[in-house]
Amino acid sequence: MRRLIALAVLLLAGCTTDLQVQVTGPEAFLLVADLGDDGIVQLSCPAEPEDATLSCDPDGALVRGAPPSLQLTVKGRGFSFVSQQVDGASGEVTLAPAALPAPELTDDYATGFGADGLEDFTSLAYRVDTELGAAEVVKFYISDLDSAPQVWFQDTVEHPLHYDFARDVLGVALTPTDFWRATYMGEDRTAMAGTLVRYPGVEADSEALGDRVTAPITVTFFPSDDLSPSLALRAHQLLEERIGFAPLTAGVDRVVYLPAGSQQEEALATDRRLFDARAALWARRTELSTGSGLQILNPGLAYGTLRLLDPEELETTVVSFTDVLVLTRLPNELPIVGGTITEEAQTPLAHVNVAAIARGTPNIAWPGASDDEQTASLLDELVRFEVTADGFSLEATTLAEAQAFWDSHVPEPVEPEADLTVLGLPGFDELGFDSSIVVGAKAANLAELHALLPESSPEGFAVPFAHYQAFMEANLVTGELCGLAEEDCTEEGRSAEVCADARALCEAGPAGETLHEYRVRVLGLEEVTGDSVLREAALDGLRHHIRSTPVDPTFGEALAARVVEIFGEDRVRLRSSTNAEDLANFSGAGLYTSTSAYGTGSDKLASDRIRRVWASVWSWRAYEERSFWGIDHDAVYMGVAVSRAYPEEDANGVLLTQNIADPMVAGLYVNVQLGDVPVTNPEGGEIPEVFAIIPGAEPGTLQVARSSWSSLSVGEPILTDPEIETLWEAASTIQDHFAPLYGQSPYSLTLDLEFKLVPPDRSLVIKQVRPFLH
Repeated sequence: MRRLIALAVLLLAGCTTDLQVQVTGPEAFLLVADLGDDGIVQLSCPAEPEDATLSCDPDGALVRGAPPSLQLTVKGRGFSFVSQQVDGASGEVTLAPAALPAPELTDDYATGFGADGLEDFTSLAYRVDTELGAAEVVKFYISDLDSAPQVWFQDTVEHPLHYDFARDVLGVALTPTDFWRATYMGEDRTAMAGTLVRYPGVEADSEALGDRVTAPITVTFFPSDDLSPSLALRAHQLLEERIGFAPLTAGVDRVVYLPAGSQQEEALATDRRLFDARAALWARRTELSTGSGLQILNPGLAYGTLRLLDPEELETTVVSFTDVLVLTRLPNELPIVGGTITEEAQTPLAHVNVAAIARGTPNIAWPGASDDEQTASLLDELVRFEVTADGFSLEATTLAEAQAFWDSHVPEPVEPEADLTVLGLPGFDELGFDSSIVVGAKAANLAELHALLPESSPEGFAVPFAHYQAFMEANLVTGELCGLAEEDCTEEGRSAEVCADARALCEAGPAGETLHEYRVRVLGLEEVTGDSVLREAALDGLRHHIRSTPVDPTFGEALAARVVEIFGEDRVRLRSSTNAEDLANFSGAGLYTSTSAYGTGSDKLASDRIRRVWASVWSWRAYEERSFWGIDHDAVYMGVAVSRAYPEEDANGVLLTQNIADPMVAGLYVNVQLGDVPVTNPEGGEIPEVFAIIPGAEPGTLQVARSSWSSLSVGEPILTDPEIETLWEAASTIQDHFAPLYGQSPYSLTLDLEFKLVPPDRSLVIKQVRPFLH
C-alpha cells in the first residue's frame, strides 16, 4: 500500500513549501526528520496525535520551521529501515522500505523475531548473573555486510563462539585469523559479530531516550573491535529491524547500543547525532548501573523470621540462619543469617553480598523495602524468601515448612588442617603457599605474594598456630576473671540474667581449668548449644578471658623484638590468619579481628594486642558461621600475619580477576575509593568507583568499562591510566602464579585482591590474595 505524508517545510527564504513524502509498505511506522540546526523530530504514524512540530493523518503531515534540506528515516515493523537525505523544496519524495523475509527459528539460530518473539529470543539465550542482575545473552553474526547483509541470532547455549557458529552452521570457510580480520577489523569488513544482552531487572534514566528505559536489550561488541560509531549504527539498524517485539518508541525492551568501554564511549560522543537522527537508542554503562533500582544480587531460598534492623541494632542483636533481615543500611559486619534485604544499594563486592555468595543465601537491595505494605505486615513473622534471576518473593510460611528446609540444608563439612609443631616467628621469606597449615592461608598467601612481587606487597612475618594453642593450654580460668567477664557482659548491653548465667557456667569448672579446657567444656554443654542467647554470652566471656590474660613474657619479648627488627618504631598490622578462612572452599571473610600495634612504647604493644586477634576465634559471628558450615571448632587455630600498616593511603580498593560486570568479556573487576574510606562497607554510605579493566581497541592496549563514579569523586577517575595498567599487570601476574597452586587454570580461578595506593608516590600495594567464592 502507499501512505502519503505531507511535510510543510519553511524555506530559508521565508516561504513554506509542502514536501509530499510517500511511504510504501508498512501501515504503521516511525518517521524521523533531522532538521539540521533546528533539531530532530519524530512522529509515529498513524497513531500519534499532532504536536507543535509534526502531525500525521490520512491526508498528510506537517513539519514547521524545517530547512530546505533534511534527512528522513522511516522505521516500520516487518520492513527494512530506510534513511534518505532529501530536498525540502522538491515537493515530493518516495521512501520504499523493503519487506523482510518471515523470521526463521531453527535448532541453531533465528533470523529474526516477530511481535511475540520474546520467548523465542529467551530460548536462544545463555543466562548469566552480572553486576546489573540476571542477563539473557544472545550472540549475533551479520554476514555479507558488503552486499546483502544477513543477520543470524545464534543459539548461544549450543554455539557460544562466533567463529564456531559461522564455520559449523553457516559453512564460512575462513581460518580463525582471516575470520577475525573479516569480522572484527576495519571499516571495509565483510561481516560483524557481537552480543545482545537483555537485562530484565534494569530500569534507568536514559539521556538518549529522554525517559526511562526498562529491560533494555543492549548491543555490545568486543572491546578490541575497532568499529566506528557508523558501523555500530549499521549493526543496530540491522538488528532492531529484525527484533519485532522491541518497540520503536517506548522505553521497555528497547534495543540499545552500549559502548564496550571508555574508548568506544568517546568515539560515540563525537558522532552521537548519527544515532539520534535515526532514533537509534544508545546508553552509557553508568546510566544502566545507577538505574537498576531493585538489585538482584544473589539468588537463593531462605526460611526465617523477618526482622527489621539498622546496623546499630544488629551489633547488639542475636540473629542466626533462622532469620531473614531487612537492613536499613549496610552493616560493617553480617553474622550468619538466612537471607538479606538491604534498603541501601550494594555493589557485588559489598560485604553483605560477598557473605551471601559464600553462604548461598538470598540477597537483594530494595530501596524502601520497609515501607512496602506487604513487607511491613510480615515483620516478626516466619517467611519464605526466594530470590531468582527474575525477581523475588516474600510470603508467610509455617514452622513445619521452615524446619523441613533447615533440616535439609546442611552444607558439606569443611575440615581445617593444622600443624602445631612449628614455633618461632618465621619471616615471609621463610614461608610460602604450603605454609597455610602452620600460619593460616592469609599469612601463607602474603608470603607467596611477597616472593612474587616484593615491590608491590608488604614485608612481614607470621605467628604460627602453635603459639595460640600454647597460650590457651597454659593459662587458667579464675573466679576473678569470671566476675570481670560478667561486668563486661552487662556493660555491653546484655541482660543481667544471661550474664549471671554465663558467669555461673564459668565458675562451674574444676580448679586449674585451662582456657582450652574451659572452651571445650562450656561450648559442649547442652544448655549452651540449645540457647543462642546464652551461647553468645558464654562466647563473650571466653573472649574476655583471652583478652585479659597476659601472654607468656618470653613470647611477648620475642614478638616485640621481631616487630622492631623488621619495622622499627613503625606501626604494624596484626591480621587474623586462621585455618578456617581464605580457603578454596570456605571464605570466612570478615569473621575475625585484625588490629594495629607497635613493637615498642606503652601503648598498643603487639604482645598485648595479639590477644584481640586470638580472642576473635570465638566471636559470635565466627562460631555461628563455622557451625553453619559443619566446621569442627576443635580443629580451628589462629595464626597471625604481621605486616606494615599504612596510616595514610591515597586510594584503596578490591579487585576480582574475573569481569563480573560482563562475564562475556575478559577483564578485571575493580571497586576503588578515595583515601581510606572502605569500599565494601562504608559507614557513611559512600559509593565507590566501579569499573572493569578490559582490552582496548588497539592490540595491547587497555581501557575501562565504568559502571559508576565514586560519590567522592564524581566525574573524575580515582586511578590514572598508568596506575590502571600497573594494577592490570600485577593482578595478571598474581593470577597466573596462584592458579596452579590452587590446582586450577588462570581461566577458571577467580581471586579476590585488596590493594592500596600509598604516599608519597602512590605506589601500588597488594595487601591480600584469596579465592573468590561464587
